[in-house]
Parts: sequence; C-alpha cells; structure tokens
Amino acid sequence: MTHPKSCERAKLHQCRCSDCGGAQHGWPHGLTLARDPSPAARMEVRERSDLAWSKTRPPRGRRNPSKPRQAAAIDSATVDLIDWLFENPSAIEQIQKVGDILTGPVVQELDKRFGGRNPPANRRKLTDHFWCDLLVALAEVIEKFAKALDQVPEHVTAAILKFRKAENRSPLLEALVALAVQTAWEPIRDVIHISGIKELQRSCRILAVLICPAPENHTAVQNGALLPLAKEGMLEISKTRLEQVFPTEWVHRLRDDLAIA
Repeated sequence: MTHPKSCERAKLHQCRCSDCGGAQHGWPHGLTLARDPSPAARMEVRERSDLAWSKTRPPRGRRNPSKPRQAAAIDSATVDLIDWLFENPSAIEQIQKVGDILTGPVVQELDKRFGGRNPPANRRKLTDHFWCDLLVALAEVIEKFAKALDQVPEHVTAAILKFRKAENRSPLLEALVALAVQTAWEPIRDVIHISGIKELQRSCRILAVLICPAPENHTAVQNGALLPLAKEGMLEISKTRLEQVFPTEWVHRLRDDLAIA
C-alpha cells in the first residue's frame, strides 16, 4: 500500500488519509522509534510532549480540561508505551503482525467488496476511529470467549457497532464491519495459539493507542486500551497527567486497577 509518511509520523491528533483509511496512522513510526537502538529520537518525542503539556493550563472552576491538555497527556503516555516496547522487542514484532493484517488482507477485502469505483473515498470513512474500535473490541472479546473462539467475530462486530453508536460516530454498514472483523480474525486467531491471549490483548491495546488519531476524543480507547495499559510501563508522571484530564470515575478505575496490579 502506497502511503504518505506524514500520516505514519502524524503529530496532529487527526487523520483524513484516503490512502490507508487510518490503518497506517501513527503506528509504523511508533514501532520504528521502539526499534531504534539510539534513544535520541524517543527523547525528542518525549521532550515535545513535555513541552506541549507545559504550554497548557489546568482548567478553572468547573470547566473541563482543554483538548490540547488532554492531547499532551495522551502523548506522554504514548511515549511511555514506546519506551516499554523498546525494552520488549518481541511485543514489537507481534504488534507488527497485527498491524500488517489490518493494512494487508483487511483493507484489500474492504476495497474489493465496498470500494466501488472510488476506494479512497470509502477508505476515508474509516478514519473516524474505526481501526481503534476494532482493536479495542478484539482485546475485550477474546478474553470473554477464550473457550468459544468461533463466536469472537460476531461479538467483536456487535461491540464495534455499540462503541460507535454510544460515541455518536459516523455509521458504518454492519456488513462492512463484519467483513473487516472476519478477515482480521482468521490470521489473528493463529497468533493466539503462538503467543497466548494475554500477549495478543496487550498488542491490540498498544496498537489501538498508536493508531488512534485522537484518543482524547475516543472513550473506547481510553477505557479499553489506556486504562489496562497503565499497569504496564507507564510512568507515574503520565498517570498523573491522565488523572488531571479525564473524569473522576476514570481516575478511580485507574487507581483501583493499579492497587490490584
């Protein structure tokens, strides 16, 4: 798939890429940073996120935190995850496998069935948080149905549609969602037998954070990816920043999870 580097290396929290439909947003560069034996590039990204945070101010009174402040907190946590991946290279390769499934057979099948005469226009519709919805739903459902894996695609499809309705996202055809899930599931199921459910869950969650154009606007990623990942490799300063920008209920869940870990 031909793809602009500006999308893979995206700094802004948005994606309207018709080349990949969001399937290659952010994460290829994230893995490149994690593979780099030199810490220089990762340090540069961390310094950029720290600077962005320092330029924001806490909300006054009962106002909600600003979007730039939320985005800076997310970026801080994302750099922590990339540093964690550097220390865990086997996780990098597993995330690469899952990402390649999305950008290869899944996109190809969607183009074939739903692309019509203008595949780029159809792909652009998927930039509205479709891929991160899919990854979070996979991470949630595979644990619940570990003993009934044949049921996973049906329940992942239902979960994605539920996420999108709850967050008032642009509607997608159920048949399109089901095709994407089924196409992704067959090769991902093989990964379970090699690495296990826990490892695959972690890979889906990290990839969801890396691929999501704006986690601060995506409740499913906040609850289904950032929250469980806070227990793994996230620095205290990032947890504190997240606590300052997300609702009290989310913070309580974060601290409860950390107390159990």
